[in-house]
Amino acid sequence: MTRYETDAADALSEFLAAVPDGQRVRVRVLLTDRRVGGRGLRALYALFGADGRIPAALPEEVVEVYLSDDEAEPLHDCEACGLPVPVHAGRRCGHEAAVEREYFPVCPCCGGRTGRHAYWSRRGPY
Repeated sequence: MTRYETDAADALSEFLAAVPDGQRVRVRVLLTDRRVGGRGLRALYALFGADGRIPAALPEEVVEVYLSDDEAEPLHDCEACGLPVPVHAGRRCGHEAAVEREYFPVCPCCGGRTGRHAYWSRRGPY
């Protein structure tokens, strides 16, 4: 196994460890088999991988949205803790998708407000 494959396997294991036990098998299938859906979960996984900040635990209700809504995408985040939260994405206009349904106007982890780029907009310029 190459170093990249080892790192990828470690990252997947770390992400799956954050998923509640009862959802872990379904999440693994969606992340590893593109033929069965899971676009939103793969986007969430990629966000955590890019930031290098996989949480210790993902809220069960957040994971359930990805498992039950094929159009859910992590387009909003919490302004306080930065948790990406799913929204039901609708039609696309340019690079941004229209939001048809907000599942979590308040963060299920910390109670902070959520919205598009809420966490990063509060961080200010680099």
